[in-house]
Formats: sequence, C-alpha cells, structure tokens
Amino acid sequence: MRPTPVQLQITAKHLTIGAWFDPRRSEELKDAIAMLETHNVVLLGETHNEPDDHRWQLHTIETLLSLRPEMVLGFEMFPRRVQPVLDRWSRGELNETAFLDEVDWPRIWGFDPQLYLPLFSFARKHRLPMVALNVDRETNRRVAIQGPAATPQVDREDVGDPAPASPRYRERLFEWFKRHPAGGESAAVNSARFESFVRAQLFWDCAMAEAIARVCRDRPRALAVGIMGRGHIEYGDGVPHQLAAMGIDNIATALPWPVDTDCPRHNPPIADLLFGVAPAGDCELPLQ
Repeated sequence: MRPTPVQLQITAKHLTIGAWFDPRRSEELKDAIAMLETHNVVLLGETHNEPDDHRWQLHTIETLLSLRPEMVLGFEMFPRRVQPVLDRWSRGELNETAFLDEVDWPRIWGFDPQLYLPLFSFARKHRLPMVALNVDRETNRRVAIQGPAATPQVDREDVGDPAPASPRYRERLFEWFKRHPAGGESAAVNSARFESFVRAQLFWDCAMAEAIARVCRDRPRALAVGIMGRGHIEYGDGVPHQLAAMGIDNIATALPWPVDTDCPRHNPPIADLLFGVAPAGDCELPLQ
C-alpha cells in the first residue's frame, strides 16, 4: 500500500510530480541523477503493484546508464536458484513467455508481470547482468522458525548471519507485524511469533545485501542497482543496514512518493531522494 499521512509524525510540503526532492534539505533537486551515479550502490524502492513506481524505476535506470554504462541490476523478485534463467534472458536466449515460465513467475512473485517486463526487457536490450537477490520462501520460513544458528548453511542457501535490527527498525517491524496474519493488535513485542517475524525480515534483508555485496566485490567498477520493496530500504534500515555491516556504505536510496501525500521530515530521512509520482489510481503522467 501507499504511505498515508497518518503514518507520518512531522510533515512538510507535497512533492511536485516528475520532480526529485531532497528530504534532508526539504527542497527540489535538479541534479539528482548526477548525485546517484557517484555511488557504488543505488537502491530503488517500490510499492509492488503501483505502475508509476516501475515507470519511475525504468526512467531512473535509463538515465543512470547514460552516465554509468557498466551496470548490474539486482531484483528482489527472483530467488537465487533461477540465476541461470536470468543469465540466459540477459543474453537474449529466451522470449518473454519462456522466461516467465522458467522462473515460475506466478509462484515466486505473483504480481502482474507486465509491471516488471519493461525493466527486464531493458536489461536484455542493453545486455545488462540481472542478479537474483532473494532466496526461496521456504528457506526464509525455515530460518525464521529455527533461527540462523540452528539452521545448517546448506539449508539457508549459504546466507550469513544478519546484523541485528536497530530499535527503530524493530518498532517499524512491530507495526507491520500487528497488521500481519501472524500478529494482531494484542501481540506482545517479545512474543515468539514476533521474534520469528523479525528473523525472517533480517534474513531476507541480509540475503539481498549479500548478493549486492558480491556484485560490488566481483565488479568494483559497476554501478549496482537494486530493485526492491520500499520497506527494505526506508530510513537506512533493512538492506542498507546489512550492507553497511558488510563494509559497503557508499549507498544511495530513492523512493517514489505520491504527490497527494505529505513528505515526511525525519532524522534519518526516509530515503536520500524522493521522486514525485501521481496519486494511487490516477492516470499516468509523463516523467520529466
């Protein structure tokens, strides 16, 4: 779901559609792409079922590629086991139907593939490597129940131990947990179910961070761009936090932000940059 004003504690002005915004300075930016391209890692968040979010991601990647022609695209949508399929797609060896069939799209993700195919097609057109950032859901579920220490490496897809969650992140996770089927308004913060929920989220964040860190290690000149849900990058928690624990801190985060919603003013900011998009359900407007 889109962020709503009731989730915000301190508000500033609304954003302008098609414009970049710096939440630290509370001002629009004209050179946002030039700022993004100076980093080793750029994380672009999304609300999975919002078409304008994906249009913004594609527009941003297109512009970044003109400045950083060596680029690797990482996607939350894919578990590691389908990496060979992504490699074949990027080399132009599969058509769309075969690609979606071989990754088993309805099972691994399930959102409308038309939201993502323009991104995938852009990678194939420019022969950009695509990296599967995720693990299988069953792997995450197993670690959430057993805990990382009690789960053999082979059963956790060789993902390491996540860095602990900050108190701020735990508070946000608890708010999500209360809306989750496993939680509920009466769930206690120290409940076993909540701790399992935290372990699942941290393991998920860590798995994606490790995949991005591997790109940074293997291709140090490349710009690693991560496409993932906004909850994995907000306020520098999630994936940025795990990357920092791995010694990778030259990271920029960006989010699409609906122009009918006040821009939050928090410290740290919700992201390094925001981009104004149409309100949910409105007609698509051209990016500028």
